Amino acid sequence: MRKAVWALTIALLCALLAGMPAAAQSLKVDVLLTETDLQTPPVGAPVLRSLVAERPTDAIRFSLPRREEGYWLRLTSQRTIKPGDGQILVVRGLRASGPLLYYPPGVGSAREIEDAEHGGVPLMRRGWVLPLPNGWPTSSVAYVRIQGRAAMSEMRLSFATIPELARQERGDARFMAAAFTAMMLMAVAMVGVWVAFRDFVYLGYGAYLACMATYLLLRSGDASEMWGLAGMANEPAVGWALATLATIFQLGFSVRFLDLPRLMPRTTWVLRIVQWANIAWLLVLLLLREHVYGWWYIGGNALLLLGVPLMLVIAVAAWRKGAPYAGYYLLGWTPMLVLAAALAANILGLQDAEWAERGLALTAVLESAVLALALSQHAANRHRIVLLARQSVERDPLTGALNAQVLEQMLQAWSSPGSLNVNNYALLLVDLDGFGEVNARYGRAVGDALLQQALSRMRGVLRPDDTIARMDGDCFGIVSECERAESEMLARRIGETFAQRPFRIDSHDIVMSVSIGLAMSQRGESVPALFERARLALRHAAAAGRNAVSTAQGGGRDVAVVLQAE
Repeated sequence: MRKAVWALTIALLCALLAGMPAAAQSLKVDVLLTETDLQTPPVGAPVLRSLVAERPTDAIRFSLPRREEGYWLRLTSQRTIKPGDGQILVVRGLRASGPLLYYPPGVGSAREIEDAEHGGVPLMRRGWVLPLPNGWPTSSVAYVRIQGRAAMSEMRLSFATIPELARQERGDARFMAAAFTAMMLMAVAMVGVWVAFRDFVYLGYGAYLACMATYLLLRSGDASEMWGLAGMANEPAVGWALATLATIFQLGFSVRFLDLPRLMPRTTWVLRIVQWANIAWLLVLLLLREHVYGWWYIGGNALLLLGVPLMLVIAVAAWRKGAPYAGYYLLGWTPMLVLAAALAANILGLQDAEWAERGLALTAVLESAVLALALSQHAANRHRIVLLARQSVERDPLTGALNAQVLEQMLQAWSSPGSLNVNNYALLLVDLDGFGEVNARYGRAVGDALLQQALSRMRGVLRPDDTIARMDGDCFGIVSECERAESEMLARRIGETFAQRPFRIDSHDIVMSVSIGLAMSQRGESVPALFERARLALRHAAAAGRNAVSTAQGGGRDVAVVLQAE
């Protein structure tokens, strides 16, 4: 008997549940496919796709393939919204620009709705606000026409109220302003470090941070409210150019940061090719401008999708080969590159990755902080190396200059893993011509005084960051962080300071000249090899005559080119 009662009860409950009306869907969107650019709602147009939001808080997300004719959206709702409920429709998108043609539910006439940047509701940074003046009467239909220029990007449509919209937009604006400020401060700090050390690795990273911060600000829509950036926000080429520049600087920075010329020289050429491909594609945009807006972004995002996995594979390989900062690189840049790739795939319509837009800014800040910390440690270590060399107690007892061992140790530290190979630097070996004759003619005391005065004269033409040491006998070694043209000029100035006037020692006027051998550092070159090239150049200079400068040329064999100092 009890079993029969339970069976009857369950049957009645099922019948009641089946008889209850289904929960009313909050919003339904039908994407209509039209053959021409219609200015009125189409009748009998085929439905390209339909999307449904079951709850009022849900947003409908969809992407539209790019087409010149644009699209019509048919909106229906099984909810009844009263005019006094304060509800509005909000449409957001990456390319939310231009006017929308909007037929509100329960209203027969059309309205032209401007986007947020061109006269729309000022609460929004990017998108459209569609009012519901009559609410949403039962069985009413609304129509929205989206232009072709706003297609091929993720669109989000949802219900909201003005207070909800204000809170969300203000929160997003504050978050983006904080992210922009943090990245620009780190960029300024990197430029300051570059001024101190003149190393491209700092300047390249600072330029990357500045480009990335400005690009994110433009994407957020906040730039339209800022002086100096409002015009840039309305030009799509500016955002694309900034993103491409950030990629170019990132690739150049990665080559140096991962020490690829030393560890993986062939891979370096691969990254250089990708870098030049981005530069060429950027030139196409700058030269053709609006003529390529319809398809340029496809190539730019394709290059990004190609470079992201390649860069991660190279970073892992460099880490396995012992690149000292590869761990920092993978920790900071992996999430950033993955989100950038997801965003590129979203723009190309390959996947739904709306989450990447918000996460990109936060990840960019975290990545910037990690790599800025690594570069700060590198700068501190580099400063410590130079400072210890200058304060070393291992000095030549006669002249007070550093000795040869300290100079070699400093060069070893600069060329060791983790130094990022600093900038190009020159090794100059300066030999006093005829010093043995001076010793024989005037005595050892005069010779010692001559060495001291020669050191003083050379220091007078050196920069504060240059290092000089006494190698042996009458030979001095100078390390100067500079390019080849600057190092040759320095060698000439040293020769001129000896030729301008004689040395006055114990009432003797002693005319001296020098022979200078110059060798520029090369990526991955050992310190003994650098010294060997400098000594070879010095032998050529000594054979050429007094006050001669000989520069060693890198390559399969060393060839010295002699330049006479005037």
